[in-house]
Amino acid sequence: MEKSGSKYPLEYFKNKRNYRWYILTVVLLGAFMSALDLNLMNIINPELRHVFHQPLFIVEWATLGYQLTLTALLPILGRISDIIGRKKFYNIGFVIFIIGSGMVGVGLSMQWIIGWRILQAVGATFLQSNSIAIISANFPGNERGKAIGIQGAVQATGMALGPSFGGFLIQYVSWNYAFYINVPVGIVGTILALLILPESKSEARYEKIDYVGAALFTSFLGLFLFNFSMSSSKGYPLMQTYLFYIISIILLMAFIFHGRRIKNPIIDFSLFKNIAYVAGNFAGLISYLLIGGIMFIVPFYLEYVLFYSPALAGSLLVIIPAFMGVGTPISGALSDRMGSYKLTIMGFILMTIAIFLLSNVSKNTSLYEIISLFTVLGLGMGVFTAPNNSSIMGMSPPGKLSLVGGFLNMMRSLGLIFGVSISTFVYESYILSSYFEENSMIVLSAFTHAMFILFIFSIIGLILTFIKRKETKEKIIVLPEIG
Repeated sequence: MEKSGSKYPLEYFKNKRNYRWYILTVVLLGAFMSALDLNLMNIINPELRHVFHQPLFIVEWATLGYQLTLTALLPILGRISDIIGRKKFYNIGFVIFIIGSGMVGVGLSMQWIIGWRILQAVGATFLQSNSIAIISANFPGNERGKAIGIQGAVQATGMALGPSFGGFLIQYVSWNYAFYINVPVGIVGTILALLILPESKSEARYEKIDYVGAALFTSFLGLFLFNFSMSSSKGYPLMQTYLFYIISIILLMAFIFHGRRIKNPIIDFSLFKNIAYVAGNFAGLISYLLIGGIMFIVPFYLEYVLFYSPALAGSLLVIIPAFMGVGTPISGALSDRMGSYKLTIMGFILMTIAIFLLSNVSKNTSLYEIISLFTVLGLGMGVFTAPNNSSIMGMSPPGKLSLVGGFLNMMRSLGLIFGVSISTFVYESYILSSYFEENSMIVLSAFTHAMFILFIFSIIGLILTFIKRKETKEKIIVLPEIG
């Protein structure tokens, strides 16, 4: 509830008939910033390795630390924001993101960058855990899919522009400015959020925060993901791998046991009784597992088998998120009219076909074929994502939008991390020489085997989309929080 005499949000915006679209604009700014910064690191990591003369297993934590932080905190902060208020959290997210970005840009050392990247990830988590919830709370059911689709398109655009934008700055300016540029943009976002976003009217406002559950979940996820990512590294002790997995399982069991005994857990296990909700979330995780793995491993095939230049390889990678941006708003709008069931199946079928064909490429595959496969893959991901997200948010009980939205985003982050880790593990098992770039046939074999494993995961994801019950047109799930 707003304080008496509060000046914000401004009456100028609140009295507009299309006020909800002003709200969406603010959310899109935060979504674009976090998406751009996420893919930016893929092109900056080699430069950081050269500048700071650090081994790759150190440099990669600038990316991995960001993702691990994002994944561990998303469901936790989503739950807390349901209680404290989404507007406050969104503004705090902008401020933290600005500070983290500026300090990463200073770049005194690799350890410095990793530390501030983790803080930057905390800010991104504040933004992402609230974005879908803010949209869902302020758009009626017949427009929610369209709005979420637009957000997905903007995120895809940010992901698409990240590598090319970072490459341009590295070549013509400096890698530091890739982070400095977030500072003025973030300041604008903070001001707009203060002036435009409404206070949330959550039914969960007076519920207690489950700090014990938060600690157990963060410990489990952090340890599990750290161990999973490190287990494919050479020299990582096997006994330590087993020990950490055992501890992770114990922490997870403790978290589930604790969550089922209290009234307001960090993750609402009662929703897991809904088969469609579970299937939708895990299908979403697998979809991002596929994209994360492909975006990571494809450059090796393009550069070391087809012998494309890094510039051409980077340009081709833009195709996948670009066509995600094309498919997402279209399918989002269609889902408002025809439901999400058919669209999610159609999208996953397109992805499965593209990945199967990618697992059968050769050194003679043409540029036209690569472009076609990337187009189908990106379009399939776009067609699947918005309807799937909309249907999941449509299952949210009142007062738990941020919780459900945060869990949805967490599953996406988990998918990206597991995609990279699984692809790396399979790929490295086929690389027998440290000078693998000189042996294109070994690289080709490693790539096609990794793609085949991803194809198996795509089959599992497709099965999950069929498991979801056939849906009718969705109804309004909450009253719009306007004014």
